[in-house]
Amino acid sequence: MGLRMILSMSVNLYANRVILNQLGVTEFGIYNVVAGLTVMMSFFSNALITAVQRCYNVELGVNGKSGLQTVFSASNICVVIVAVSFVAIALPVGMWMLAHVLSIPDGYGDVARYAFWLSIVVVVVEITRIPFNSLIISCERMSFYAWNSILESLLKLLIVFLLSCASGSKLMVYMWLLVGVAMIVNVSYVWYVKRTLPSIKLSFVRGIGKVKEIGRFVGWNVLTAIANVAHLQGSVMILNVFFGVTLNATMGIANQVKTAVTSIARSVQVASNPQLVQHCASNRKDAFEKLLARATFFAMFFVLLIGIPIVENTWSVLELWLRIVPPNSVMFVRLMILFCFFYAVFEPLKDAIQATGHIACYQTIESVVWVLSLPIIYVGYHEGFPSWWMMVVLDGLAALIFGVRLWFARRLCGVNVWRYFKNVYVKGFMALAPAWGIMWGVGLFIDNGLIKLLVTTVLWGILFPMLCFIFVLSRSERAQVSAKVKRMLGVRQ
Repeated sequence: MGLRMILSMSVNLYANRVILNQLGVTEFGIYNVVAGLTVMMSFFSNALITAVQRCYNVELGVNGKSGLQTVFSASNICVVIVAVSFVAIALPVGMWMLAHVLSIPDGYGDVARYAFWLSIVVVVVEITRIPFNSLIISCERMSFYAWNSILESLLKLLIVFLLSCASGSKLMVYMWLLVGVAMIVNVSYVWYVKRTLPSIKLSFVRGIGKVKEIGRFVGWNVLTAIANVAHLQGSVMILNVFFGVTLNATMGIANQVKTAVTSIARSVQVASNPQLVQHCASNRKDAFEKLLARATFFAMFFVLLIGIPIVENTWSVLELWLRIVPPNSVMFVRLMILFCFFYAVFEPLKDAIQATGHIACYQTIESVVWVLSLPIIYVGYHEGFPSWWMMVVLDGLAALIFGVRLWFARRLCGVNVWRYFKNVYVKGFMALAPAWGIMWGVGLFIDNGLIKLLVTTVLWGILFPMLCFIFVLSRSERAQVSAKVKRMLGVRQ
């Protein structure tokens, strides 16, 4: 699965480079504005994903697979409600913001509106995928995600080819192609569920009793969902108001780096979430805490493995990846890597807290912290701070959120904070510090940017995993890894 994720990540980075060149900085910036505007108002769907996923996992932990049909039916009812609510909110609010708030270059108003309408269609299609997506994750059919990521990567390559053949406004063509990709991916989910879980039927009757339970959990998650959308997409809107679409293109590049760096970390989170909830539901505390520590470490490991060479060679990476490097991209990308680190270490804590079901106080505090980003960013820009001030604010609040989640994990889940820190961060630092120090020292003696990128990346790719193997993994885990590597190499034990 990891190799397929790396393949998909490479294809996505190449595709995004070509898409930037095909659309140009202006249309690429407009795309990031309207896509951000749509995502900003899709908070219902984010809350629904969390609620449905937890409901499936609790059902599996308590009653096994016998209650999955009820949850599936209830989630379909919720999907209809959320999709209708999303369109009713997003369409009028988005059109008003395009007309009166956002900075769109002259002559691109119609293109921006058209792209916004199609981005709404994409989100609605993705909302209808939620019951199938959550069901597959809960049943731990993770190999499907590996193959599905390859499918999406191939479709992205097809988009690149078709876009290069298009004439006229390529942004409009690109949006239609994204609608087509979303529909094809939906078909793959429906086909997989029908093929592997034939007992699950599309129904809107059997799950009526579960709708209230899901709705209650959605209600509290809406707070955090709104706050997440506000700090990620609202900040992009503020960036657009002060700096225009050119800096939105820069932020778009930083977000593509974020997607690439966190892709494997997200896979770790997706794989560990069902077991975390099931351990919590069945009161297996030791297994719960051990899995939390391991999920956090491996998510952090993959972010650092990919992110540190990018931090050390940011300009070389951007120059190699993009023909057109938007302004201030180096600072945005480096600060985004730091944000990715915080994402990797605090997302498993969120899953642990969500597993308990006691989320009212936690959601309220976290939501307030995230929403604070908007006035802080706005005031900073108003006072003349540089464009990357936004990322400084988001990184600082991410560190604060990490502390909030750690406190709630101790209070609600009984996590031993010192043991958690020792097993994840103290041991992780013992591998990180010498590996980064040696890589940095070697890089000082290399002037050529491309050669430095190659040498330091290879050196980091060897040293960091090796030191993690020595300092972080337990004896039994080292034995398991060694045995797996020997099997992969065909060595007899």
